[in-house]
Order: sequence, then structure tokens, then C-alpha cells
Amino acid sequence: MSEQKHLIKNIFSLGIVQVANYVLPLISIPIVVRIIGPDSFGVINYYSSFVAYFMLLINYGFDYSGTRFIAIERDNAEKRNLHFTKVLYAKSILFAVSTLIFFGALTFVSHSYNESKVAIYTFLIAISWVITPNWFYQGMQKLTQVALFNFLSKLLFNVLIVVIIRQKSYYIWQPLILSLSQILVSAISLQYAIRHFKIKLLKVPFKTVLDLLWEDRMIFFSMLATNLYTDTNIVILGFYETKEHIGYFTAAWRLMFVFLVLLSLPTSQAMFPYIAESFSKNINKGIEQIKRMLPIVIYASLGFSAVLYLAANLIIHGFYGKNFDATVVIFRILTIVPVLSFINTVLGLQTMVNLKMDKAYFTIVFSGGLFSVIFNIIIINFYGYVGCAWSWIIAETLIALVLNRYLSKKGYKLFVPGYFNPLAIADEMKTLIVNFKKGRSAKISNNNQSV
Repeated sequence: MSEQKHLIKNIFSLGIVQVANYVLPLISIPIVVRIIGPDSFGVINYYSSFVAYFMLLINYGFDYSGTRFIAIERDNAEKRNLHFTKVLYAKSILFAVSTLIFFGALTFVSHSYNESKVAIYTFLIAISWVITPNWFYQGMQKLTQVALFNFLSKLLFNVLIVVIIRQKSYYIWQPLILSLSQILVSAISLQYAIRHFKIKLLKVPFKTVLDLLWEDRMIFFSMLATNLYTDTNIVILGFYETKEHIGYFTAAWRLMFVFLVLLSLPTSQAMFPYIAESFSKNINKGIEQIKRMLPIVIYASLGFSAVLYLAANLIIHGFYGKNFDATVVIFRILTIVPVLSFINTVLGLQTMVNLKMDKAYFTIVFSGGLFSVIFNIIIINFYGYVGCAWSWIIAETLIALVLNRYLSKKGYKLFVPGYFNPLAIADEMKTLIVNFKKGRSAKISNNNQSV
């Protein structure tokens, strides 16, 4: 009862504040995009995708491996302090490596002085990824803090964007504003985590940090493989299409990501430490939790995707304006992404990783990513940015099918027909709600007694 109540509270609190996080861009982005146009918007998003490789390297999958460790050891202050220190040092080392590679590659990808400035300003956000302790908050199941600090950074960014971006040539300041606001809030978040949880940074040997990187390498490789069919699509697109066409594609891609975050990420971030803890106690318990939750979120995401598909024309024109007519067809293609993304997250990161199937997970995702890269190079030649959108869908679908096939062969069948019955889902939802209400009433009663 307590665990279910805590899960619902995490999903609810993170979901509500995440809505606030992503409602703000719905106000600022339409204003800015109408000023800078599809071509400048394409430049910003192109270098954002390029810098995403370095963000991936710095983060190194700690949002999952670090979260998993803290979720299991959150009552052990000594182990928490040691792991927190190792992750911070590891990210610092990876940042140094990323900086060297970034400036070495910049001369090959930048085509003008302004584009170089956009790239550098975008890369500065890497500093925030070094110091942010979001992975630690998730492991401690303190998701309200994660959402709060995210909200502050988005609020600061959007206010500054609306005030500063007044003409087309000012588009270069957008990534700088984003990076500086994120760095500031991440620094505050780090300081709060250290003080609130009484974290002590320890002296750890360099070899210990390298050992951590080696242990978590498969999760990093899996995240890198995922990047092959997301951000890499945009980088490949940049070799064949104009920045304006990149703008059309990334307009749909970015907006779909907003809706994906609104639906999938709050649930996934709340579920992961909860499921990780269940797996640490009993594998069967963890599997059972996934079986029961999977149908609920799949049905919800399918309904959400259907609404987005039907309202695509209204959403794109209302959000970006008439200059982005070409974005509507891309957006409609991508409306199935929330469903596929959630399925792959549950099957891979929340099931296979917790079952220590890291290598198998990496192999499957990497194969899917490699297929996506090759398929993209071929299909973009014929269908341009529309083909790029279909490539993403096809890659996600193939990965989902192979992940499910692999788990089934290992004896873990997560898609149980009986659990997808609407009556079974209704009963499960009622159980969760009743337990949540009981837990809430007991908490209020205890508080009254203490007073």
C-alpha cells in the first residue's frame, strides 16, 4: 500500500510540475519562431543535435545506473556519499574529454562565424549536465525537487527569451540564454542536494572512477545506440537538406518531444526507482509490477497519440504559424512515437537493465540504431525529411519487437492479454487510488496525533 501510494504521488507531483515546465515553451517558442523563421530555427536545432552527442557522453547513462544504485542503497549514507562523489568526478572527466573533441570537430561542422557561435553557446549547457544531481533525486524518490528545479530553469529561460529575442539576427542568443539559465539552476540544485541530504564529497582514487565508467559502459553504449535513430537523424539530414528543411523536421520533432515528456517521462522517471527497488527485493515482484502498469500507460499513450494526430493541423499552425505548413505531415507521422518510446523504455531500461541484461539490451538497440543510420542515408535521398521521420518510426518498432522477443525467450512475457482487459485495468486503477487515499488518510491522522 505504501509503495503504491508513493508511486502515485511521484507520478502526480512530477507530472503536474512537468506540465508547467513545458507549457512555458508553448508560450515563448511560437513568439520566437515567428521572428527567426524556419532557417534560423533549423540552425539552432541542428547544433543542438550535434551537441547532444557530448551531453550523452557526459551523462553516461547515470540517470539510470546512478538512479538504480541510489534506489537500492538510499538508506546507506556512506555508500550514497561515495557513489555521488564518483559520479561527479566521472562527469567532470567526461566533460574535459568532450571539450577537446568538440572544439576539434567544430571546424568541420560549422559553415559560418554565427553558426560557430551558436554551436559554442549550445555546448555550454554541458556544464549543467556535469553538476546536476537529478539522477540522485530520482534514486531517493524525491521527484518533486527534480521537477521544481526544472521549472525554475524553464521559467528563467522563457522570460529572458521573450525579452531578448526581438529580431531575426538575435537567434544566436537563444542557446546562450538556455545554457546560462540551466547552469545557474543546476548549481542551486547541487548545493541544495548536498545540504539537504548531508552529502560529503570524498577523496576517491582515479582508478575507482575509471572502474565506475567501465561498470556502467553498457548502459552508456545503449544510450548512444538510441541516439543513432534520434539526434543522428537530424545530423544526417543536415548533409542532404537545407537548414530550412531541417527547421521543418525539427519543428515537428521538438514539439513531439514536448508531448512525449508530458506523457511518458514523468511516469517513467517515477516508475524506474520504484521498479528498481522491487527488483532488488524480488525479481518476480518487479516483473509483476511491470505487467500491471504496462497496459495502463500504453492505453493512455495510444489515446494521447490519437488526439495529437487528429489535431495536428491546428497544433502546428497555432504553434508555429503558416510558414510551417510542411511540418504537419511530419508531426502526424511522429504521433506514434510516444507509444513506441514508452514500450521500449519499459522493455529495455526498466526491465532488461534491472535484470542485468545490459549487454543484450545494448546489442539490440545498437543494431536498431545502425539500421536507422543506413536506412536514413538511403531514404533521405528519395523522400527527404519525410523519409527521415518514417525511419525513426521503423527503427523504434523493430527494436520493440526484438526486445519483446528476447525477453519472451528468457521466460519473461510482459504482455499478458488478461491485464489488457479494460475491466482488469479499471480494477488495477481502483486499487491504486484506494491505497493512495488510505495512505493519505493515515498520514493526516498521524500528523494530527503528533500535533
